[in-house]
Amino acid sequence: MAEPQDLTADDYARRIDVRAPVEDTFDAIATLEGLRGWWTPLATGSTSVGHLLRFEFEGLEEHIVMRVDVADRPRLVRWTCVSHTGHPEWVGTTLSFHLVEHGPGACELSFCHLGLRPELHCYSQCEAGWQHFLLSLAAHAANGDGMPFHDKAARGGGR
Repeated sequence: MAEPQDLTADDYARRIDVRAPVEDTFDAIATLEGLRGWWTPLATGSTSVGHLLRFEFEGLEEHIVMRVDVADRPRLVRWTCVSHTGHPEWVGTTLSFHLVEHGPGACELSFCHLGLRPELHCYSQCEAGWQHFLLSLAAHAANGDGMPFHDKAARGGGR
């Protein structure tokens, strides 16, 4: 998650159990193939630290650009949003994926979107989107059955 001194009670944060090895879950977050399997098939760029990732969404005239700040295999991935054409209030927010192994075939994902707070206009839409996409991430890591944006269930949330 975010550093404890940075996280507030209002920042969006969730913990979920994933029925997949921590390494597979890390790969779902830290590789283009993985990201395409649970968030959007239109993920491009580089997952290397210091590089940029670009996320586009079929049928939408918007995109998100994230800078990869940390990719510490297999426990932590952190990005900073540098551009979001649909929700400019995301710029400067930080997404953190922290993984803790719970045996050979399971882990816990602690996700925080530092800066995504209820007072933001987009909060309820983003909250619903993250709820969907975090479950999609867990399903993709566990069995390859993620529900990325092009899936009808994802339309309208979590861009």
